[in-house]
Amino acid sequence: MRSRFLVAALPALLWMGVPYAHHSFAVYDFGQQIEFSGTVETLNFKNPHIAMTLRVTNAEGETEIIDFIEGAPANLLARKGLRPENIAVGEEITAFGSPLIEDPTKFFLRRVRLSDGREFE
Repeated sequence: MRSRFLVAALPALLWMGVPYAHHSFAVYDFGQQIEFSGTVETLNFKNPHIAMTLRVTNAEGETEIIDFIEGAPANLLARKGLRPENIAVGEEITAFGSPLIEDPTKFFLRRVRLSDGREFE
């Protein structure tokens, strides 16, 4: 009887680990917060987390795309005052990100400063 319960419960226990693992931010280096100024190239302002790419000009004068693969939940940002209509593709902004440890070319979006000076964390 006990083994039957364990066999039945195992898939549920394994499935529960998936959402938990998704919300672990240990994959980012939050000891760093790198500033990028550029133009919003793409914006996905949806739950569970917003995502964005920013076109920037690096120190060598070359254009590169910064990939903010994840940020705060869209509904949390909306409650803080940042809504999809406040930030648009083509807008010049400053974004601050913490790099993904396994791939430091991808970032967690920590903070945004809009062209009018308003900031959102």
